[in-house]
Amino acid sequence: MNNEKANMLWLSDSPFTVTGFASQSRDLMNRCSNSLNKNILAHNYFGQDIAPGATTSEGTVLNPNFTICGTGLKPHSQDILPFKIKQLKPKIFGILLDTFMTYPWILNVDFSPAKSLFYFPSDGGAGLPVGCEQLLQKFDKFVAMAKFGQRQVKDYYGAKVDYIQHGVDTSIFTPLSSTDRQLLKKARGLQDKFVVGSVCRNQGRKTMDRLIKTFAKFCVDKPDTILFLHTDPNDPASVFRITELIKRYGIENRVMFSGMTCFQGFDLKQMNAVYNLMDVFLLTTSGEGFGVPIVEAMSCGIPQVVTDYTTTPELLVEDGKTGLPAKLVGTEEMSMTELLLDKGKSMKEIDLLIDNGTFTGSWNVERGLCDAEHAAEQLTKLYNSDKLRKQLSVAGRTKALGIYDWKHPVAKWNKLFEEMSQ
Repeated sequence: MNNEKANMLWLSDSPFTVTGFASQSRDLMNRCSNSLNKNILAHNYFGQDIAPGATTSEGTVLNPNFTICGTGLKPHSQDILPFKIKQLKPKIFGILLDTFMTYPWILNVDFSPAKSLFYFPSDGGAGLPVGCEQLLQKFDKFVAMAKFGQRQVKDYYGAKVDYIQHGVDTSIFTPLSSTDRQLLKKARGLQDKFVVGSVCRNQGRKTMDRLIKTFAKFCVDKPDTILFLHTDPNDPASVFRITELIKRYGIENRVMFSGMTCFQGFDLKQMNAVYNLMDVFLLTTSGEGFGVPIVEAMSCGIPQVVTDYTTTPELLVEDGKTGLPAKLVGTEEMSMTELLLDKGKSMKEIDLLIDNGTFTGSWNVERGLCDAEHAAEQLTKLYNSDKLRKQLSVAGRTKALGIYDWKHPVAKWNKLFEEMSQ
């Protein structure tokens, strides 16, 4: 470690795990300015610190200013964090986690001498998870990963927060030629098939039951359609047995799993192949703090159908239409996209207008219930129109390059880190 440089401490998922927080933290620490010694306190890594220069299994080399620190015994590093702050005396302390993971214990942690920031998601309606608005007063900077979260915090709490979008490596997640895509399909036995694909875990928030029900409605009169799932059917975090639901709808011969497991993901090249197998990307989520797989699919030129809630309007519609939003149940006369594009309405007003299509989840966060019938209709539009898919594909790749390529968020992060280092 170069002791002439000040330290930065970043609390998040281990860069060696296959989560969105992990990949975003790893790439951010690897790509941002080397004017600081960067240390990730990996709350889900139990072991000795890993010195700079380590290589992940997929070949990513951690740069010479990037150390991975092992965690303590309590969840989310709450017991070892004060020790690490005292040991490293960081100039900047940052967190990329769900806000509820740090509430309320983080309120009693002394960050000095560091300036602090929280890079936060908001993946539902009605404001932040109940109580977590207190974190706004604890940190020097609150940074939203989506414009949805930024606007929500402003409208609910009157707080002004920064916005820095997540990044995607557009040199890795890239459209393949028609010939190469057909070869990928042939290798899986999917030649001449229309592939609807999804990338997610079978956790409650993802409401994958809606996905199965959507595809079951969509595929009835379309014998050439296949659902390709990059998910672990035996994931211990599953909220239901997805294989049994597939059997209930009699579509066992229409669903294929990628072969990944929750403890062994695919490398980035393999993930690019996963997306390029798809003709359409489908996600029936109840809400996203950002939606990394959506943007990865976008970067690969794959049109998306995603629940019209939380971040979907900015990802699929604003600054270039890249996919078709699927409405919430009971919102036939309005959509989240239409309401969010109406800047005259506050988030509180919008939440009340669409409450027939939401349900209250943990931490009093409102979750959106995707209308499977409408999602199937949106898939059918894409199935029936090569022209529409091509338009959305080109727009998606253009949008990924222009907004979400890593060079754009990294420039914002470098500016923020420089300001906080003064």
